[in-house]
Amino acid sequence: MRFAVVLVGAGSCDIMGKELLEIGSKESHQEREMPNANAPATSQTSATQPAHATRAARLARAAIFTSVLAGVSYLLAAAHVPCGFARMFHVPCPGCGSTRAMLALAHGDLNGLVHNNPLAPLMTLLVVALASQALASVLATGTFRRVGDGTIGLVVSRGVMVVGGLEVLVWIARFAGFLGGPVPV
Repeated sequence: MRFAVVLVGAGSCDIMGKELLEIGSKESHQEREMPNANAPATSQTSATQPAHATRAARLARAAIFTSVLAGVSYLLAAAHVPCGFARMFHVPCPGCGSTRAMLALAHGDLNGLVHNNPLAPLMTLLVVALASQALASVLATGTFRRVGDGTIGLVVSRGVMVVGGLEVLVWIARFAGFLGGPVPV
């Protein structure tokens, strides 16, 4: 079903809409098709916008995402990002010690890894997989819509929930005096 809207530059119509009085010239009238919400989605590129512009936009978004990810990774590795939970509540959060644990692992210090956060390597792998999937989604669609799709997305999302739950259990166990007590803030 097609709908049409008549845009009248300087015109009027009677109250019932039966009669259209033209005051302006016929060239000032334009007929436009209304969008049909039930119609299948079409590509957003038009004849005036070349296909490579969309690809260029996706590449630009991917470059921005990669830059932000690199900046956050640098700040975390340099230990410049304090834990907001610890600052607000003066107790370590369930993930506190993850950065120190990964730095200890990078230096081969397994004791430091276990002391700070033994689940940090698993969560780091899941976050890297999620970031890789996010980058692939931005390259493919220009958005983050496909993050979490497919088998990898299912494994990563469930893995984050499981490891996050285990981190909460380790956190509670530390406050009970196990695993060397709470991580220093």
